[in-house]
Amino acid sequence: MAKEKPKEDKSSFDAVPWSCTDMKLLLISLLSLCSLATIFQFFPSTSGFSTTVITSCFPKLASVSHNLSSSPPDVHPLREEQLGSDSVVRRAFNPVGSAAYLFVQMGAYRGGSNNFAIVGLASKPLHVFAKPQFWCEWQPHGGPGGDSNSTFASGYSILPDWGYGRVYTVVVVNCTFPVDVGLDGSGGQLVVHATTGGGGGDRAVQTEERFVAVEEAPGSVNASAFSAPPKYDYLYCGSSLYGDLSPQRIREWMAYHARLFGERSHFVFHDAGGVHPGVMEVLRPWVEKGIVTVQDIREQERFDGYYHNQFLVVNDCLHSSPWNRCPCPASSADQPTTARPQECGASRRWFTGT
Repeated sequence: MAKEKPKEDKSSFDAVPWSCTDMKLLLISLLSLCSLATIFQFFPSTSGFSTTVITSCFPKLASVSHNLSSSPPDVHPLREEQLGSDSVVRRAFNPVGSAAYLFVQMGAYRGGSNNFAIVGLASKPLHVFAKPQFWCEWQPHGGPGGDSNSTFASGYSILPDWGYGRVYTVVVVNCTFPVDVGLDGSGGQLVVHATTGGGGGDRAVQTEERFVAVEEAPGSVNASAFSAPPKYDYLYCGSSLYGDLSPQRIREWMAYHARLFGERSHFVFHDAGGVHPGVMEVLRPWVEKGIVTVQDIREQERFDGYYHNQFLVVNDCLHSSPWNRCPCPASSADQPTTARPQECGASRRWFTGT
């Protein structure tokens, strides 16, 4: 045993230099690799070896270099006041950004052979204190192109929530063309021109925006649908559902009104945060039967409107397919309707309340 002990000490002693040697080799390798990475930064991008190959091995290094190379946002220059020849100081006004959107489209629908409705939000101060204007343009597919092939019409704007809007108010733009459009099977698109009318937030600037409101594929329009009998006898367009709704109350409301309006009825619920899993469990059987449609409208909370933009969603529902149904009278999910609405006739009644 006394002879083996020095042998153990010798092997332990020899292990230390080997560990230091390995450490030196590792450090030299890392230093060489970092040096190569630094050298390749100065190589032209046309070379066959890209520096991204090396930086990809070092995520933190790559992210830091990306942040340093990204350009900062544009800075608006400052216009300073000037002293005129008449010794009058002319102050400068420097506008930055915009307060609200000119138009926020939710939906756009064909209402007939030559009629469309575009439902959306717009800046309320703009519509209260200025005169924004809309022009409608129908561009058929497959034509020679250019304005000569387009059909134009003035857009008539309707404000259904006048007096109730906040930052945004609801605007329904009606486009009625002098002739039928898109019925030849060629398809086309409805382009809306929206302007501030020269009296917006800056009277020196006439802002104009163009956007595609409706896109129709070739052969997608059936002209006979405009004169066919309505698909539904009654359509319920519910207002925005939010808060902690009672599933039991929704179950009772749905069973009562489904029986009241009959089999040829349809219900549209708009989820503004109130259709939680318990409520959805109640509505799912009705959805599977095709009696109920649930729409997620939570994104509308981005735009400050009255009562979770209820006038917006209700008008969107009423304009979605005007030849498919007669609208139901105003009602909400916690207030039952006590009488059947009048039958569809030559004159249809429209309801946009809750």
